[in-house]
Amino acid sequence: MMKLMTALAVFALISVGSPTWAAEVSAEIKAKTQLSMAKFMKSRSDADGRFHFVDDKTNKAAFGFSANVHPMVVPYGQHIFVCSEVVLENGERITADFLTVNINGTYQVVEVIMNNRDRVKGMMKDK
Repeated sequence: MMKLMTALAVFALISVGSPTWAAEVSAEIKAKTQLSMAKFMKSRSDADGRFHFVDDKTNKAAFGFSANVHPMVVPYGQHIFVCSEVVLENGERITADFLTVNINGTYQVVEVIMNNRDRVKGMMKDK
């Protein structure tokens, strides 16, 4: 079931029109980076599907459920940011930004920034 959901998410992402700032990332790379994010989240989720992470604003361990995958795929030097949203147990939605890089031909998540879009914006501004 997770493979089907992942495949559908990747297809939907490729099918959606991209903002002009993301035009330099090919559809193939977008799909590969989105898939790496989905695999990363699954590998850090428990049997109930809760994704475990540290909230960058509170510095506390937390968990939530993947809510959606944004079509936002943003180059950052040799890396690519892939963005999503996570719903916490209390219903609050927070941002989830995954920094990916091509390692030996496979895109891998190398950093996760949870609930701190200002940090990502600062990184983009300073690059």
